[in-house]
Parts: sequence; structure tokens; C-alpha cells
Amino acid sequence: MRIAADGYIDLRDSRRVRTPGYHDHGVDPVPEEEAIAFLLSHSFRGHRKVIRSMTVEERKRIRLALWADSVSERMTLVDRVWRSITEPVMATAGKKGPELIQIIRYGNWAYPLYIDGDATRVIPLSGTPLAEVSKKSDFEFDLERKTA
Repeated sequence: MRIAADGYIDLRDSRRVRTPGYHDHGVDPVPEEEAIAFLLSHSFRGHRKVIRSMTVEERKRIRLALWADSVSERMTLVDRVWRSITEPVMATAGKKGPELIQIIRYGNWAYPLYIDGDATRVIPLSGTPLAEVSKKSDFEFDLERKTA
């Protein structure tokens, strides 16, 4: 590929021109437990709950988000993964304070997912050891078994 002095690319050149965009060739996926912890360390606009685990391609996007140079780029990648593995839920009308919508279990950790104002977030922020979570509830979602 030849680039002229004025910055334009000479497309008549027979070699392949690679355009900017999402290219994940050679990117290894993040281990699933680390990907879940990273994803759930963010809060997201809207009320949503997890319905499935992440695919390998989504875990590759999490790797790219970990490497992102800007917050905007990171949040774009993370939000794309979040929206693909979740579905919208309705908040209870008139409820004050955070409302538990789901407990996500993975390995030895539990991530209580709450609707807090106009956002969905894990409280406490980094999750809870599974031993500290009380009896099994209707809100639990086990990502290892991929069942609700």
C-alpha cells in the first residue's frame, strides 16, 4: 500500500488495504470468570437482567475493552456485550432504594444485581463470596449451569 504525501491511500495498489474497525484476529478470549467480574464491575443505564452466559466472541470483546485506550471505547464494547446477554425488565412502581432483580452465581462468587434509580448495577460493587449468600432464592441465575 502506498500513502501519498498528502495522506491519501493509493487504492490502485494491488496489496490489501485494511480499513479501521473491529478486528479480533489473534485476540484470545478472557477467561469466563474474569470476564464476568469485569462486566459486572460496571453499572448500566436501564433495567436489565442476564439471560445467558457470554460466548467466546463476547469474551474477546471484553479483552478488547480491557485494552481500550479511552473510556468511550471501553464502554462501547462493554455495553454491546451487556445488551447481547441481557433482556429488559420492568421496575416495581413506587419502590424506594435499590431493588434486587437477580443473583448471578459463578464459581465461588455471587453477584447480586439491583435496579438502582435508572441504572442496573451489582451491590456490593465487587460481588459477594458464595458462602455469605443465604439460602437459594427465586432470583438466582447460575452462569456455570446456564439455568435460571
